[in-house]
Amino acid sequence: MFRERHRAPSWIRILGVIITAGSAAGLAASIPSLPTRTGADASALVVALSVGIALGLSAATQALLITVRDGTLVIKLTPFFRKTLPTTQIASVSATTINPAGYGGVGIRRAPGKPPAVFQRGGSAAKLQMQDGSTLILECDDVPGLADALQ
Repeated sequence: MFRERHRAPSWIRILGVIITAGSAAGLAASIPSLPTRTGADASALVVALSVGIALGLSAATQALLITVRDGTLVIKLTPFFRKTLPTTQIASVSATTINPAGYGGVGIRRAPGKPPAVFQRGGSAAKLQMQDGSTLILECDDVPGLADALQ
């Protein structure tokens, strides 16, 4: 069994808290004026601020979890992404490094001429070569441990 967890960088968590607090304060401040607004205007305001709260909370609680158990690799980028792969689909694992600048940011990323990647920060990563020839880059501090668990 293998398990590794990476929390989002602190700047992403702080930004999420700020967005959540700002959206919640905006929603609370706009409640007294809702009866004077048109139906569409009031609805748009409530929806926009509610989406701000949801996005802020998702950034504040974001984490990357990698688990290998019972012949299955599970990759979760909470709260929205989950990918499950049977370990039999993975041909090889090798160590590599990843740079967010090369992918235009962090998260679930694709970039021209590069394999898809799932990561929260730059640095140590695992390059997973699949049986079908495709590749996935996955942020991982313990690449040898991941490789052992996938055997």
